[in-house]
Amino acid sequence: MKKRRGEIIKVGSLFEKYKQRLKPPQGSVIKEVIEVIIDLTGITLENKQIKYSIHTKIISIQAPSLIKQEIKLKQDEILLHLKARLGINNTPNLIL
Repeated sequence: MKKRRGEIIKVGSLFEKYKQRLKPPQGSVIKEVIEVIIDLTGITLENKQIKYSIHTKIISIQAPSLIKQEIKLKQDEILLHLKARLGINNTPNLIL
């Protein structure tokens, strides 16, 4: 803990504004998406099969339609797990 002007500030709270403002890099989001999809569906995808747009928060999957359908069926559950891992502000909104 750090003491400043008579008040005690927790070190973790010093980084809180950066957690709220900064967005995770595209690679980090893709890595988390791959892990969550493996955990929930058992489907293994490679990094090159997933594209993520930071500005629109949309995940695009380049895979056979059968795999995409299976992932689309569990989209809500996948996004819920991503929200827990990445935070509400940094979670993708849609999987295509």
